[in-house]
Amino acid sequence: MISPPSTSSPVKARFPNAVGLAVARELCGALNPACERLIVAGSLRRRKPAIGDVEILYLSKTGFGKDPADLFAAIQISLADQAIAALERSGVLERRKNANGSEIFGSKNKLMRHVATGLPVDLFAATEANWFNYLVCRTGPAESNIRIAAAAKAMGWHWNPYGAGFTKYAQLAPMRSEQAVFEFVGLPFKAPADRT
Repeated sequence: MISPPSTSSPVKARFPNAVGLAVARELCGALNPACERLIVAGSLRRRKPAIGDVEILYLSKTGFGKDPADLFAAIQISLADQAIAALERSGVLERRKNANGSEIFGSKNKLMRHVATGLPVDLFAATEANWFNYLVCRTGPAESNIRIAAAAKAMGWHWNPYGAGFTKYAQLAPMRSEQAVFEFVGLPFKAPADRT
C-alpha cells in the first residue's frame, strides 16, 4: 500500500506520475470490457511528472437489466456504471466529496478515490456526439480551454466543452476530432503533452 501525500495544507496533494499510471491501468483494465471508448485524460495524458488526480473519460456499452418498477420489463443500463459499482463494492474505489463537501456521483460525473493509494479519481461519461469536445476539455489544461473558449467567442461562437461542438444561435458546428476543436477557432493543434 502506498501512503498518500500529506493533505494537511490547503494545497492540493500531488502524486507521482507512476502512481497515477498504475491506478489508471488498474481501473482501465476493469472498465475496458464495459466501454465503447475509454481514455485517460488530464495531467496524466499530458505526461506531467506529478498529478492531482486520475481523470478517465468513457463511452459506455449498454445492456439490458430488469426494471425494478415492472417485473416483466427490461431497461437499458450502462455497463460502465455497473463496472464502476463493482469496483466500489470490492473496495478498490470509494466515493469522495468535492471542495464544497458534496458528493458527486451521478450518471455523468463520478468523484471517487482509489482506496489503496488515496489518489482522487474522476470518471466522466461521454456520448458519441460530445466525445472530442469533452476529451479536449478533460485533457486540459485550464489555460488551453480558456484560449479555445475565448477564440470561439471572438468569432461569435460559443464553445460548450460538454456538448457536441460550437454553437452560434441555432447553428451547431459538431466536432469530429480533437484537432477539429482547435482548428475551428484558428488555434494550432498540439499534442496533449505540449498543451500549456
